[in-house]
Amino acid sequence: MKIIIATEPDDVHALLVKIALEKIGHQVRLMFTADQPTKLKNSVLIDNDTFLWRSTDKHDSIVESDYDVMWWRRARKPSVPKYLTHADDYQFVQRENMMFSDSLTNNIAPNAWWVNNKVAAQRANSKLLQLKLAKQFGMIIPTTLCSNDPQDIRYFILKHEAEGVIYKPFCSNSWFENEQIKLSYTSKISFLELPNNQVLQLTPGIYQKEVKKSYELRVNCFGDYIVAVKINSQANKAGKVDWRAIPAKELMVESYQLPTTLEDKIRKFMCKLGIVFGAFDFIVNEDNEYVFVELNEQGQFLWIEELNPDIHLLDIFVNFLVNKTRAFKWKPKSTLHTTALYQEKGMELMAYNMQHHVELNSAEARQI
Repeated sequence: MKIIIATEPDDVHALLVKIALEKIGHQVRLMFTADQPTKLKNSVLIDNDTFLWRSTDKHDSIVESDYDVMWWRRARKPSVPKYLTHADDYQFVQRENMMFSDSLTNNIAPNAWWVNNKVAAQRANSKLLQLKLAKQFGMIIPTTLCSNDPQDIRYFILKHEAEGVIYKPFCSNSWFENEQIKLSYTSKISFLELPNNQVLQLTPGIYQKEVKKSYELRVNCFGDYIVAVKINSQANKAGKVDWRAIPAKELMVESYQLPTTLEDKIRKFMCKLGIVFGAFDFIVNEDNEYVFVELNEQGQFLWIEELNPDIHLLDIFVNFLVNKTRAFKWKPKSTLHTTALYQEKGMELMAYNMQHHVELNSAEARQI
């Protein structure tokens, strides 16, 4: 079987999955989309009978016609350093690369099983659509305001401040400070902490009435096969608002069985979006109700196995890709792949990739 993974050089998930798939005899190609155009040349020849894609970098020239599986994992936009073009030409060069990349990736692997379909993935990442669909399928959602209207934001916070209001961005944000990477987390916000109206209007945000938590759930969906874990976020002061702020060595996860009714709602939700893989976040509130928070259609999942090696998510995902079906079921007695088994080789491969491909997650890269 031929499998292509669109990703970035430091994506541990993609690397461990590649190693595991190759161990059982499959051909795997990593496609580093940010390498276009400085490290990667692509050509497509098309006529009435042919669609031929040639991809060339410093090491290989690959002519491809089709793949069995496409994992649209962490594809990045083409990276065009500003210093390589005249200032007046930069926007044109960048736009042409974007258009070429979109056109190419919308046409490659037409017969492959996509995880997830590009168009569906883009739609699935709409936070507002997620909330609407969750409500449509009978899930409880937090009272939410998505806005850049300062007056609406201030009124919403004043109305709900007694119960608590949280703020979160539409997408995660990171930056470098004192040579350390900093991440933006969900945070509580009060009326007096708000910035001025100009800042509020320039930066839309998500404001929600705080849900009082008993604990939280991460629900990983491999087609119809669902693996949920319980996160005891309220047992750690750092995780009261956002469990991601808990230091990894203090974070505890355990297997959790969802109610059948909620599993059915999740499956219908995913079918409506047209995706076959995703990671859901839920809060279990003080009344033991399940409150939908959000879906990440390419959510991280191997961190769960690293914290609890009895939850074999690498093996599950590898078998999910190979089976190529939404109606996937995992057979736990046949576990072959673990993160611990491939971790060392994965780190070696990541170090190699970061030397030979465009890497956009460092402080230096962000200054180019």
